[in-house]
Amino acid sequence: MSSSTRRSTRLGRWAGAAAGQWHGVVAPGIVLWCLAAALTGVALHAPDVVEYQRYAHAALALPFLHRLPAEYPAPALVVFMAPLLLPVAYPWAFAAVVGVVLLVLLVSYGTSGVQGMDVAGARRLLVYLATGALVVLTARFDLFAAAAAFWSVRAARQGRYSAAWTWSAIGFVLKLFPAVLWPVLLIGEWRRSGRIPVRRVAWVLGAFVVVAAVPALFDPGAVTTVAAYYLHRPTEIGGLAAGASVLGDWHGFHFGYSFHSVNVTAPLGSAVSVLLQVAGAAGCLAVWWAYARRRLPMEAACLLTLTLVVLCSKVLSTQYLIWLMPFWALYRIRWSWVAACVVNVASYVPSIAIMDFSLMSTHGYVATMALMNLARDLLIVVGTASWLYRLVRPSVHPAERVAPVPELATRSTTAVSSAERMVANVAGSFPPTEP
Repeated sequence: MSSSTRRSTRLGRWAGAAAGQWHGVVAPGIVLWCLAAALTGVALHAPDVVEYQRYAHAALALPFLHRLPAEYPAPALVVFMAPLLLPVAYPWAFAAVVGVVLLVLLVSYGTSGVQGMDVAGARRLLVYLATGALVVLTARFDLFAAAAAFWSVRAARQGRYSAAWTWSAIGFVLKLFPAVLWPVLLIGEWRRSGRIPVRRVAWVLGAFVVVAAVPALFDPGAVTTVAAYYLHRPTEIGGLAAGASVLGDWHGFHFGYSFHSVNVTAPLGSAVSVLLQVAGAAGCLAVWWAYARRRLPMEAACLLTLTLVVLCSKVLSTQYLIWLMPFWALYRIRWSWVAACVVNVASYVPSIAIMDFSLMSTHGYVATMALMNLARDLLIVVGTASWLYRLVRPSVHPAERVAPVPELATRSTTAVSSAERMVANVAGSFPPTEP
């Protein structure tokens, strides 16, 4: 079968799956996208999308590719320039590209053939996106990298590790964070094949070459720009360290606007930030060790790794929750995660109050934002801790876990009757929420 025939077959299969999921997944996804696009294009006028447009035009100006983004890898320009191909205003064109990725991501749950990655998971993803990312879904490009990270894990669970490493490399060159999943992929392939997959070093090196080679060819001074940008950033208002700074020194904390965000500076915040980053690194090592010892399934190891990276970083922006949502959707909906999503969106209310109506002082605005973000982060901690407890000490009820753990036991020990499997699937479609 030729490559063109295979592509046509895959496209036809995907179109058939999308048609089959129209009422439960595709139509609600389109509604969600329309709401997000209207909110971004009409009400909020997202400044980040304006910045993407500026980066795209700057890269295309003569000499080509000599003005690259400061805070993003150079290959992210592919995402920024793609909307220029559409004959509509850039914000709407960018939203259209995001919409395509969103629909493909939603449909990919039901076409995975992997237990736990199903139509019910796509519905849960819609819940999380609607409650926690409506204001940023079409205003940021994080969904591209989050989808690539999810597709990487999806491919690995299907046993297609070449595709898994390819998707993770694509995510890395767009947003860097999917690189934290590489140890999980390495361990997973090693467990599957029985030998260390040394050849995957080529994928890692290739991804780094792409990220570094483009700046080196066109703008040598920009090779280390992304790393320097992060290292020089102060504690961003959305992180746990910023909330600790405000709580620890209510009247004495300092704030300022730099690096496209509001940042909090205080001695306590700097110390907490360093401790969190050290704890996050240690936590990732513990997660990878537990996965290597077969105490965690791959999906759980990836979710825990990403959660540690998000929560322990000194920069935690509203859109970073999009990184977690595709993996949250693999498990039962939890009230703690939904509440974190609601607070995540509600944090825009103080911004509107001060910028559009001047209803509070700047100091009060920063303090309010820091405390709301702290509440969101703590809700994520509570939800993740509760989920992990249920995962490692599962209930005997067949619907307790939507995503089973096939890697922790052989097929013979995890087989259940068809009746139990039917009960689990029905209960998993609209699962009860948990605290």
